Amino acid sequence: MKSLTDHLEEGDDRPDLTPMIDCVFLLLLFFIVTSTFSEQTLFDVVLPKAAAAVKADTSQATTLTIAADGRLAVGTYFLADDALYRHLAELHARKPIAMLVISGDEKAPYTKVVLAMDVARQLDIPNVVFVVKE
Repeated sequence: MKSLTDHLEEGDDRPDLTPMIDCVFLLLLFFIVTSTFSEQTLFDVVLPKAAAAVKADTSQATTLTIAADGRLAVGTYFLADDALYRHLAELHARKPIAMLVISGDEKAPYTKVVLAMDVARQLDIPNVVFVVKE
């Protein structure tokens, strides 16, 4: 009868890493599937409160973010006030913007909100909505 040391000497004594690699890939897949994907903003925005908010489907919308100090961003691009119309017009020419979502800080300058509304009206964007917290 052969002992354990005889089997180790005859065969390969390196450990099989295949099960460990399989476990690592399964864990990686699990974390990718269960993680939540949220839209990253370029700066923090404290949303104003609203008592009568209505939820809208904004999955295909273009988001304009207005910071408390008046900075503007569309998606991941910072924009100057005079570049907002040009940038949204380019996006609108490529694919018509059906909805513009304005995510403005509660202390954002009112002139920036009016600028955003004015640009949306000039580009004939049919739906303009504001992001608020309930």
